[in-house]
Amino acid sequence: MTIVAVAGGLVLGLLLVAWLGTRMLRSGDTVSSGASGMFGNLIDVFDPARGRADRDIQEDEHKTEVTPTPAPHERPMRVDLRTGRATVRRTPHA
Repeated sequence: MTIVAVAGGLVLGLLLVAWLGTRMLRSGDTVSSGASGMFGNLIDVFDPARGRADRDIQEDEHKTEVTPTPAPHERPMRVDLRTGRATVRRTPHA
């Protein structure tokens, strides 16, 4: 009888933890975001290579391509900082 009572208590406790965890992860409150981050970082413990790959993918989303500075003869606008004048050169149509 004691085993049944302990097993029932464990099952109810597990269900309560699962319900609270699901509620915590689905809510947008800032109070629960720290705990959801804690559960999200468990991937680093059990599969560190996947955690690194996920972080690399997130960093790749924020990369941009570097645009080279045009050569002096290619610049359509020139600003003289001493006089404050700007001259615009029209490019010929090809």
